Amino acid sequence: MSGMAGSLRLLRDHRGFLGLLLCLYFAQGLPSGLIAHALPALLRDAGVSLSVIGLTGLIAAPWMLKFLWAPFVDRYGSRRRWLIATNSLLLLAMLVLALWPLESWLNQLVLLFALLAGVNLAAATQDIATDGLAVRGLRSDLRGIGNSLQVVGYKLGLILGGGVLLGLVAWLGWQAAYGLLALLFALALVPVLWMREPTPGPAAEPPAETRASSWHGVRGYLRLFHDFAARPGLGWWLLVVACFKVGDSLASAMIKPLLVDSGVSLADIGLMAGVVGSVSGVLGALLGGVLLLRVGHRNALLLFGLLQAAGLAGWALVAGGWLDLAFLYALSSFEQFADGLSTVALFTLMMDACRRDLAGTDYTLQASLFVTVSGAARLSGGFLTEIAGYGPVFLLAGGLTVLALLPVLAYFRRREKPCHNQ
Repeated sequence: MSGMAGSLRLLRDHRGFLGLLLCLYFAQGLPSGLIAHALPALLRDAGVSLSVIGLTGLIAAPWMLKFLWAPFVDRYGSRRRWLIATNSLLLLAMLVLALWPLESWLNQLVLLFALLAGVNLAAATQDIATDGLAVRGLRSDLRGIGNSLQVVGYKLGLILGGGVLLGLVAWLGWQAAYGLLALLFALALVPVLWMREPTPGPAAEPPAETRASSWHGVRGYLRLFHDFAARPGLGWWLLVVACFKVGDSLASAMIKPLLVDSGVSLADIGLMAGVVGSVSGVLGALLGGVLLLRVGHRNALLLFGLLQAAGLAGWALVAGGWLDLAFLYALSSFEQFADGLSTVALFTLMMDACRRDLAGTDYTLQASLFVTVSGAARLSGGFLTEIAGYGPVFLLAGGLTVLALLPVLAYFRRREKPCHNQ
């Protein structure tokens, strides 16, 4: 009870800054839901070919490449200015999308894709500034809670920009739906206009050898990344970032096709994954930040990783014919709950690995590595399933998640820096 009371006190004392982060991560989730979930369904409903819809994956390129311009966001201008600029661009893009009906955009798909690529560029840049703001402004005992809000805010934006947006388009039409989306971006911009740059306390100050130095030219630019990765034990940590969610990325996209092929109704799939599962994931993310303070970072990564492995491997039972509806709902909820827990734990440790004065660069470098490896695993999931079948792929995903805990153990054994607390 005392742990819960302490967490509530932390939330109350820092509610302004935490609320700002929640709004910013929510704003990031909106375009992600639009592009990853709503857009493919809208295009297919309009008769666009699957090959063209597949090209929408290229729109996500800024999220993989954002580490290239992260040092410039860290070095030039305040984070407040970057956040105002990027959120204003996102608002403007939604207004442009609302100017013409969907039929007009379908006649100029190249222009639509270019505009949405610009949306992702602005959202990815906003993410750099937001992550830098979070690392700089969150004390070590607030990072678990802060990352809970990050995952919750992003998931809520993803849901609203995906499934809810589809419903709004069907109900109100394209232009009205995107007008409402623009209104949400405008509301998310309000706290940014009133924000003040946080000043980190002594607890957030890193050791002298991790502080950022000035850089000039291409060689100095490249040295920023080299100096980050060359720190003691960081090689093991980057291996953790790359591998920790590979099993989840490999198999999670196969869950819905498995349910369809097993004869589960679309209504049940929507309720199971889109509502019950999503709520469970949000609860897992909220609880993850609190549990981090109780069990420590090392134990949290190990425990949450094992729970994630169990949830993924559990789908092999479904592939084997265990189709009891109550079991399916329970498994979907458990797997999403474990995903929320493990994501918060990983993101919190990614913050701990950052140098304060290059927080946006360091976090973005880790995030880009995470997205690139996870994306490759997701792409291979479908091919592996066609070759081996659902059951072996889900068992492989569970096994890979367990194996990913080995570099976690190696990293914590090698870690020497006192600012990294277990």
